[in-house]
Amino acid sequence: MSYDASFSSAYNVATFVGPTDPPVAGCVPFDPDFACCDEWDSYTPELQERAVTLAWSTLRTLSGGRVGNCTAIVRPCLGPPCNACTQWWRQNLEHTSGWIGVGIRDGNWVNCACGTPKCSCERMCEIVMPGPVAALAMVVLDCVEQPLSDYRVDNLNRIVRTDGGCFPTCQDMTAKVGEHGAFAIYYIPGIIPDPSGLWAAGVLSCEYAKACSGEKCRLPSSVTTISRQGVTMTMDEGMFSNGLTGIREVDAYLSSINPNKHRIPPMVWSPDVPWAKHRYETPQVRVT
Repeated sequence: MSYDASFSSAYNVATFVGPTDPPVAGCVPFDPDFACCDEWDSYTPELQERAVTLAWSTLRTLSGGRVGNCTAIVRPCLGPPCNACTQWWRQNLEHTSGWIGVGIRDGNWVNCACGTPKCSCERMCEIVMPGPVAALAMVVLDCVEQPLSDYRVDNLNRIVRTDGGCFPTCQDMTAKVGEHGAFAIYYIPGIIPDPSGLWAAGVLSCEYAKACSGEKCRLPSSVTTISRQGVTMTMDEGMFSNGLTGIREVDAYLSSINPNKHRIPPMVWSPDVPWAKHRYETPQVRVT
């Protein structure tokens, strides 16, 4: 699997798992920076994997989905909807197999002429996603994986085809990804973590590894009240109830990308938006 050369070595995306080989558990979208964890190499590979997965999961939750997201699988349904033109009258039957219908475009009702197959009313050379796209992982048309060099991301959320072709106007939603008639895009939602984000992920991974090894760590203990020898200590319920970890390096990064402490990414939804009818597939997880 190859990625666009514009990504530097600091932003290496972890090995992508294709549609025929779903992940067993967890995901690691980017490799953390362990420069501040001298003991990292002393931990077992299993503990390292577990700690990194926990770190990215924590950053995903506390950043409101800005970083740390697993690879998403989207089956684009290009607007207008696929049945917009089949409910109206046939025109010029002896010259064309098309239909005349109406659809909503940019908030306005417009006429559209549809050919065969009777589906979308225009060819699309770009696809608008519901949120930021950190990186493209794979594009599959029919049974063929497409070169990523034929695509780019504009305005953080528009996947543009650059090889002179356009995206299919229809796809068979009953077909599995990789089968004839199917169209899927694998991508990592959110933003690419900068060096400070990779450093924060490394620091948090290190603290999780220490906690799993029984070592002293800087993770909150989630104790509510302790009274002993005249000393009372009260802490918030839950490990990260205030949206922060208590680790200054990690919290500094979280505050820079999620200053309002959103729990989920903000979104404006309307049936008029072009991505409203996209379908997202959940990878099938093998239970062993």
